[in-house]
Amino acid sequence: MKNKTDSTDFLLAYAKLKQPVYNYVLKMIRDKQQSEDIVQNTFLKLFSNMHLIRQKESIPQWVFRSARNDIYQYFRTKRTHVDSFNVANVDEIHEASPENPESQYELLNIKEVVNQELDKLPVEQKDVFLLREYNCLSYREIAELLDTEEELVKSRLYKARTKLIARLKTLIIFNG
Repeated sequence: MKNKTDSTDFLLAYAKLKQPVYNYVLKMIRDKQQSEDIVQNTFLKLFSNMHLIRQKESIPQWVFRSARNDIYQYFRTKRTHVDSFNVANVDEIHEASPENPESQYELLNIKEVVNQELDKLPVEQKDVFLLREYNCLSYREIAELLDTEEELVKSRLYKARTKLIARLKTLIIFNG
């Protein structure tokens, strides 16, 4: 850190981004301890590099890109594929909880089904879906983060949504 402004910017970014980044990492790798390590590492890197970030509004993209790079490094180190991870504790993903227990149980079941179906998507589609739907990044921000074209982001997101809808419809028809 070079100055007080960097410290303030870091604290604001940490407060705003810690939970969304943790949720993103957890959904990608399905390992609570490893997710916490990746998030901690991501924010340590941010802290060390705050003075190098000229446009403070680009901090969220920087943080998500760093987390994403750490996720893929984790996969390379483990020599595994993203789709081989099974969800262990879907309820650990932090979201506002509904007021009554029945709704809470239904929400947990829906989360399990959605996460199982997300794991079946190609990693490129899953990544775009999570960044857009769970972290509310714009198409432009995702394209910058993934170093790709905005149209490709839109295409991957469309394909991911279409596959998820088709799979969920099938599950609802057969189980409903």
